[in-house]
Amino acid sequence: MFVLSEVIEAFGGAGYVEDTGLPQLLRDSQVLPIWEGTTNVLSLDTLRALSVTPFQALKSAVSNCLIETRDPRLDDAARIARSALDHAESWLARAPDQTALESGARRFAMTLGRTMELALLINHAQWSQDHEADGRATAAARRFANSGIDLLVDHDPADARSLFP
Repeated sequence: MFVLSEVIEAFGGAGYVEDTGLPQLLRDSQVLPIWEGTTNVLSLDTLRALSVTPFQALKSAVSNCLIETRDPRLDDAARIARSALDHAESWLARAPDQTALESGARRFAMTLGRTMELALLINHAQWSQDHEADGRATAAARRFANSGIDLLVDHDPADARSLFP
């Protein structure tokens, strides 16, 4: 990648012109280092972190956000957050092997992130009701709760085999 950058620089302005093929080579040389993408790297790091710090720490953080929720309009959102977290925990516990964990890591990490996001929104919504008598945060939490928090979907292995004969 560094060599190709030098080659383009040596060509001057012509090195950036697509007709030379050099910009394509530069893009291709950058694919290998970034092929997984940020979310996949972070997802695998989430799995690594959970092997060191127990899942209970995340459960406690979510519970602490939801503990003072009294507004009944937030009950469904809180239930969705708890359900998504429970499903993520059970998914992690029943993964058959490392390959299964890694293949679902992105959906798992996104579910954890969205669950924590929802818990924080609910916590703020309750605070906003208590201190500002403002229902906008409650509406935002309810809307977010209905946008798909749990992204862990169990796929039928037979379907996967059918897609890749």
